[in-house]
Amino acid sequence: MVEAFRRELGNSLVALAILIAVLGVAYPILGSIAPGYAIYLTYGVIWSIAALGFNLLYGYTGLLSFGHATFIGIGAYTVGLIVKYIGLRELEPMLVTAMVASAALALAVGPVVLRYGGIFFAIFMLAIGQILWGFYLKFYHVTGGTDGIKIGRVELLGFDLGRIDYLTYLTIYHYYVLAIAAIAYIVMWYIVNSPLGYSLKAIRDNEVRARALGINTLQLKLIAFTISAVYTGLAGALLAPLTRLASPELAYWFVSGKIVFMTILGGASHLIGPIVGAIVYTYLESIAMGYTIYWYLLLGTLIIAVMILSPRGLMSLVDSLLTRARLRWGVWQRSS
Repeated sequence: MVEAFRRELGNSLVALAILIAVLGVAYPILGSIAPGYAIYLTYGVIWSIAALGFNLLYGYTGLLSFGHATFIGIGAYTVGLIVKYIGLRELEPMLVTAMVASAALALAVGPVVLRYGGIFFAIFMLAIGQILWGFYLKFYHVTGGTDGIKIGRVELLGFDLGRIDYLTYLTIYHYYVLAIAAIAYIVMWYIVNSPLGYSLKAIRDNEVRARALGINTLQLKLIAFTISAVYTGLAGALLAPLTRLASPELAYWFVSGKIVFMTILGGASHLIGPIVGAIVYTYLESIAMGYTIYWYLLLGTLIIAVMILSPRGLMSLVDSLLTRARLRWGVWQRSS
C-alpha cells in the first residue's frame, strides 16, 4: 500500500491537476505580496517543460545529455529569426515551427549520437551544443552575435497585446504558458504510462535484455530523443518572448547543466519531480542572485544541502514525509 501511494503521488493525473491549479492560483498571490517575484513563476513553468522533456531521456531512458541547451537555442532563435526576417507576430505558428525545427535536428543527429551511451553520449551532445552556440555568436549579421535578436510583444491567439500595460501582459502570458504547460504535462503522463514508456524503462534498466526481448532499442531511443527535443525547443520558444531576446546565452553549456540540476533537484524518478525542481531552482537562483555577487557559491551550497538530505530529489523527501504521516495516521486510527 505504501509503495502504491508513492507511485500515485508522483505519477498521477490528480497530482498534475493539483500542481497546475497551484501554479495558477499562486501567480496573483505572489503578484500582490511580492510583485517582483511573480514573473519567476512563469520562468519556472517554462523551464519545467524543458526539464520534463529532458527527464524522458534521462529518468526514463537512462541517457544523460549535457547538450539540451541546443534545443533551447533552436526554439528561441526560431522565434527571433521569424520575428526579424518574416515579421510574424503570432506566437502559435512560431511555437509549431520551433518544435518542428527541434525535431528535425534531433532526427538528424540522433541516429549517430544514440549509438553511444553513458559519458560518450553526454559529451557528444555537449559538442553539438557548443557548435551551435558558436554559430549564434559568430554569425553576427544573421543572429545578432552577442547582442542577440530583440523580440517585442507577440500576439497570443490572434490578440494584439501591444497596447496593454506591461504587468497585465505578463499576467496574460503566464496563464498562456501555463495552459501550454498543462497540455505538455498531460501528454507526457500518457507517454510514460504507455507501452512506449514501459519499453523505455526496460531500456534504462537493461538494454541488452530489452534487445533480447525483441525491442528495437535504437528506434525507441530516437523517438524518446525527438520527443525530448520537441519539449525543450517549445520551452525555448516560450522563453524568448518573455526575456524579449534570443541570445547565445540560452544555448550555452551552462543552460544544459541548469536543466540537469532542475531534474535531479526535483527527482528524476517522479513525473512531477522535474516540474517541482524547475520552479524551486528558478526561485533559489533568483533569491541567491539578489543576496550576493557570489550567488553561484550560495546556490551550489543550497543544492548540495538538498541532495544530502534527499539524494533522490525533493519529491522523494515529500514521499517520505507523507508516507510517515499516513502510517502514523493509520496507527492512531487503529489504536483509537
